[in-house]
Amino acid sequence: MLPEAKSFGHLAESISLISREKRCKLAWLSHRIQCKEFITTGLSQAKNFESILVLGSGPLHEIPIENLSRTFKKVVLVDIVHLKATRESVAHLTNIEFVEHEISEIESSLKNEKALIEKIPGAFQNIDWGLVLSVNVMSQLPLHLASYIKKKLKNKFSDEEVQKFLERVTVNHLLFLNAFRCPVILITDVETTYTDKNEAILQNDINYTHLTFPKTTEQWIWNVAPIPEFDKNIGMKMLVSAFVLNSIK
Repeated sequence: MLPEAKSFGHLAESISLISREKRCKLAWLSHRIQCKEFITTGLSQAKNFESILVLGSGPLHEIPIENLSRTFKKVVLVDIVHLKATRESVAHLTNIEFVEHEISEIESSLKNEKALIEKIPGAFQNIDWGLVLSVNVMSQLPLHLASYIKKKLKNKFSDEEVQKFLERVTVNHLLFLNAFRCPVILITDVETTYTDKNEAILQNDINYTHLTFPKTTEQWIWNVAPIPEFDKNIGMKMLVSAFVLNSIK
């Protein structure tokens, strides 16, 4: 296991996610179906069917893993933590490869050098992938970094410096995806809405005011934290956008 998995809270988050998904199973069902259907439809975009790269594979609840295994000779699942239960769930699929990798590629630098170092990730670029997926991970990349800075590097940087650094993390993830020489399916939440018990909107946050995306292919609502999961009086929903980058069709 990578050292960052513990020091940046990824392991704890992965374990707690399993419990949260059990509590929110029904609320999350339509989101999971939409993700799988969009990915399945997008398989026709593949440059070839030798290998597919899945970034942010997590517990595979939004990944049509059986379909991927049938379609590609090799399926590479990338995340900083792969729980035992996840590995066991696909043990019957012989063409699955798990790779533990910190997708932003800056956590070790932040920890060791205590500096806000900007980097465009470069891993996996030298392989002739048929298709690349980034699934519900892009908006999560800055969160563990922000938490670590707040806990371990408090008062070392100004709020403005931290905000710009965190924005560049998502900018660089998009640049990373666009650098692949094959189509890329990107699924990410783009807006967060907080509502009361009567579904009245209390607050609406745009996640990426600093980014320009290509035209959205599909959008849907993810009921990510129904009352009382987030708060006893407040629910949280996300607008999810799905894109195909580097399309060859």
